[in-house]
Amino acid sequence: MKFTSIITSFVLALVLGVGAVALADDPDPIVGYYWQKARGAFSQFDPNVAKIRYQLTARTFWHSVLRNGRISSTDTVLQTLYFTGRALDSTVVIGDDENDHKPIDLSYASVFDMDLYPYLFPNDTGGIDLALGFLADSTQLDLPDGLAIIDRYRYNLRSLYLNYPHRKDFRRFSRCFRFVLVDDYLFPDSVWEVATELGVFFSESYRMETGITDIQIQRAVDSTDR
Repeated sequence: MKFTSIITSFVLALVLGVGAVALADDPDPIVGYYWQKARGAFSQFDPNVAKIRYQLTARTFWHSVLRNGRISSTDTVLQTLYFTGRALDSTVVIGDDENDHKPIDLSYASVFDMDLYPYLFPNDTGGIDLALGFLADSTQLDLPDGLAIIDRYRYNLRSLYLNYPHRKDFRRFSRCFRFVLVDDYLFPDSVWEVATELGVFFSESYRMETGITDIQIQRAVDSTDR
C-alpha cells in the first residue's frame, strides 16, 4: 500500500468518523467491550511487557517535502536494532548515505490506557478488521486523535493511526503503524511519520518511512514472564 493512499484514507476516515459520532459522557457498551478487550490484548502481545530480547532490521527513508507536496531530497539508512523490552541496547548501521538523520522511533504507547473517547467507526464490514476511532479531550493537548484497527477475534492491533493537532514544535504531526505477530508477540512492520517541524527561523516538512524485516526473538520466554 502506498504511503499517500494510507495517509489520505486515514484523514478522510477520521473526518467522516468524527462527523458521524456524537460525543457522550459514556461510550456505547459495545465500544467499551472491544476497547477493554484491546487493552488486555495490548499487554498480552506486547514484547516489552515480557522484556524479551529481540532484534530487527529497519530501512528508513527521510523525504524532505516542499510546500507543493513534492519531494526535494531523500536520505536512507539500513540498520539492525537490538532491544531488551523497550530499551534499545545497540544499533549496527549496515548502510547509509553518510548524512545526518533524525533518530528512528519505533515506539508506540497503548492508546487503550489513555484518557480518550472511543467510538465504533461507521460502515463496519464485519470482517476480521474492526476499526475503533478515538478522540482526545480538547484540553489534553498532548494526546492524539486517531484510529485503531484491531483483530475482531484476538483483539490485537493490526494498524494504528495517530494525529497530534497540538504537538509541540510541530504542525500536522501524524504517525501510522502496521503490525505483525511473531511468536505471538506484536511488532510494527511499517512506521510512517509526517510533519512540519517548526524552528525559530525556518520550518521543515518531512516524511519518514520505515520498513521492518527480519524480526528475531533472541530467547525463549518462561511462562512466568507472560
